[in-house]
Amino acid sequence: MNHFKSELELLQKIWSDEPSELSVLRQKAFNRFSELGFPTKKWEDWQFTDFSPFEKTEFRMTTPEDVPSLDTVTPSPIGDAVYSILVLNGHYQPQLSDVPDGVKIRTLLDVFLKDSSLGKSLTDENPFSALNTSLMNSGLAIDIGDRVELDKPIHYRFITTDVKEPAMNHPRLLIRLGKHSSASIIEHYQGVHSKLYWNNCVTLTELGKNSSLTHVRIQKDTGYHTCNMEYHLQEDATMNSLHFNRDTTLYRGDSLVRFHGENANANLNGLSLLKNHEHSDSRIVVDHSQPNCTSKQFFKTILNDNSGGVFNGRVIVRENSQKTDSSQSNKNLLLSKSASMHSNPQLEINADDVRCSHGSTTGQLNEDALYYLRSRGIDISTARLLMVEGFGKEVLSHINHESLAKYLNENLVTWLEGLSHG
Repeated sequence: MNHFKSELELLQKIWSDEPSELSVLRQKAFNRFSELGFPTKKWEDWQFTDFSPFEKTEFRMTTPEDVPSLDTVTPSPIGDAVYSILVLNGHYQPQLSDVPDGVKIRTLLDVFLKDSSLGKSLTDENPFSALNTSLMNSGLAIDIGDRVELDKPIHYRFITTDVKEPAMNHPRLLIRLGKHSSASIIEHYQGVHSKLYWNNCVTLTELGKNSSLTHVRIQKDTGYHTCNMEYHLQEDATMNSLHFNRDTTLYRGDSLVRFHGENANANLNGLSLLKNHEHSDSRIVVDHSQPNCTSKQFFKTILNDNSGGVFNGRVIVRENSQKTDSSQSNKNLLLSKSASMHSNPQLEINADDVRCSHGSTTGQLNEDALYYLRSRGIDISTARLLMVEGFGKEVLSHINHESLAKYLNENLVTWLEGLSHG
């Protein structure tokens, strides 16, 4: 704890011109983090993940001196059919960003000076969220006006590169859609040739009445990654999300969906690719507090070597939330006898006129299907590759953006080819 306290003191010294209210907020959040400490295996919702590495490494906050030469920045891997927002080692690069009409981009300090949304956190019981509030050193707000329909996605790229010693960033991203607006946002975290690092993120998303958001979150972070995501849906709003994770050494992600009006829809999908000793821990909570709303969860994990995965999905249907329609599915594929997966889907229903279902499967490749492919003259390595690829691509099949779909499918294929040649 003393190390993180020192980093907070250094941050406040560097940013000495911050409003006093922000300094108070930081200190209050740090006090809460100190009370909680890092999760242990005695905590029910955290029991399958070892968080001790966060205490064993003295991560330092990145500074402007950590920003690499801008001419080394590669173009978006998704192509030109996006609006680009670039953050390098925790620092926003407006000169390399492309902001569309009808969209306002504000920095962390600008947001705090105008409203209190910056201080929101997922829950007071989540130490990573409290630490983010205390140490947030990078943040943007993406405000999309009423009746704005973007013609291509916004690609938010958070790149960690050329870090010389263990570093950390605590970014906060606010996404707000006005009434009757529609947009696609790709939130992309990527590590490039860096030493061990840690990104501890909070993303708050608010959807106005009759708005529509497609939110794709891509993690190719090669270090540690913790995140807390909130989705708040007003009446008639629709949210489609996809979380794609590969190469992350240690990942913990918490997602919360809240309905604030009737006839809202939330679809959450996810695909995690794990190998070596990588570990992924996802916790999803969908809170139905309004009638006539729907939610769907569809998450898959492919595990090889000594990797480990956790899926903890919970659907809450509050009293008087009649006509709720909710489904939850978690499917996991073990490619190694030493890989492990913990899956715990849950339903908490307090209304009687609802339709809810959940299911979970964890296993290895189907031997009958494998035999069928081999009987058609396909060698065993190719047959396995085809089956695993088909398992993963089911999650990616609903992506409407051609370049994004190509990028993610190529990532799946190259990951699988790395296994076959590893």
